[in-house]
Amino acid sequence: MSADTLTAIEGIVRDLLIFVGVMVVLLIALIVVVSLLPPTNPLKRVLTALSYRVGATAAAGALAIPVEPIPGLDAVYDIGVPLFLIWYWYKFFRDIGRHWSQTPPKRSSS
Repeated sequence: MSADTLTAIEGIVRDLLIFVGVMVVLLIALIVVVSLLPPTNPLKRVLTALSYRVGATAAAGALAIPVEPIPGLDAVYDIGVPLFLIWYWYKFFRDIGRHWSQTPPKRSSS
């Protein structure tokens, strides 16, 4: 590779890293702003439900590594977890209209 090619690749990688850094800062700002919203806000309820789904999906992926070497359990895991995740995400998309349209009842302080 010539020096010009390496310089071009270095510039592309630098720009991508800057972009990723800016996106991380924007994500953190969004999380802070959403966390300050009242619990009855539809955006907060939808993003909370979405974060639960993303967390469950990540946990299922992380759990796959230690489960795979165990005979029998890996087959149950390979069938059960995708079915559970499909149902869990389906419930999110089914109920998203309810999250936007209705406000939850106010909690009593008693």
